[in-house]
Amino acid sequence: MATVSLLGATGRTGRPLLDLLLQEGHEVQALVRSEQHALPEHPSLTIIHGDATNADDLERVVHGTSVVFSCLGTDQKQILSVAVPHLIIKMKEQHIDRIVFVSTAGILDASEEPGKYRFQSSESRRRSTIAAEDHLKAYLTLKDADVDYTVICPTQLVDEAAIDDVLIESNRFTHDTGPIPRINVARFAYAAYDEKLFSRERVGIASRG
Repeated sequence: MATVSLLGATGRTGRPLLDLLLQEGHEVQALVRSEQHALPEHPSLTIIHGDATNADDLERVVHGTSVVFSCLGTDQKQILSVAVPHLIIKMKEQHIDRIVFVSTAGILDASEEPGKYRFQSSESRRRSTIAAEDHLKAYLTLKDADVDYTVICPTQLVDEAAIDDVLIESNRFTHDTGPIPRINVARFAYAAYDEKLFSRERVGIASRG
């Protein structure tokens, strides 16, 4: 089994992904910002306290790993715009090519408004575009970085049981969509890595609307 690094392990999507990685027998190095966000002890889990916007902390978490998973969220501080350029540098220094990055459906192409991203179009119901803009910067940085990325773009995330009828489409949605359980996103993130799916692509994931 592989040794992998995970950013955002304490989040509501990162945690089920962490559980899945451990269940599948992988060694996981997780970057955790605060000791207040505790993770359970596990013989295959190494917890590294640090900040995803700090290059030295990123170097520690990716050291010795073969793939990076990111479930990082964003806020008014534009975390992703700062973190991803540092992350790419550290990945290349460690000769790590593969990254699976959980983002947002807002950065998919709009279905019916050519030249726009989904968050810029009438498909978006969000008043603020700050988070989507940060995710977009992260995606464009990955796209230009010559790394083997898969950017997973879920619709509204919900804390519900997994569903069977999952809609997965590259670059833009061509069907009506609904919210997607976080556990489905975690499973798909793992499958993208394990089955080598959607290399150098954005891929939307949703329930069928």
